[in-house]
Amino acid sequence: MRTDETAKQLLKDAKLRVTSGRISLLAIMIKENRPLSMDDASEILGWKGGDRATVFRNLHALSEAKLIRMVRSAGKRDVYELSKRPGAHAHAVCTKCGKVECVDAQAASAQAPGGWRMASQEITLWGLCPACA
Repeated sequence: MRTDETAKQLLKDAKLRVTSGRISLLAIMIKENRPLSMDDASEILGWKGGDRATVFRNLHALSEAKLIRMVRSAGKRDVYELSKRPGAHAHAVCTKCGKVECVDAQAASAQAPGGWRMASQEITLWGLCPACA
């Protein structure tokens, strides 16, 4: 199935209004398969995503519907990724430029202490990316 068709189906399943901007935004999130900032998404989408306010509103709507989730960055910018990204993973965040990368790691599947009922899990590695090191 093409990414735009997959995006359209995900929007329908989430009972969100299906618009060309939302289809385009979700399709690039699927295609890129990496965390994207609002600026990244706007640049990749170009005119298909609408203005920055529209991209922001669509990111918020997709996040509220739990199709994507926000990953906190190092104070520079927040990024978004698909909520159902396959496999446990952590994030590496550059403390200088704010770049965020997914890290597939066994550490991302840490166990909760006995008796805890966990709602979510997030592991972040902080440091300098190769460009800033």
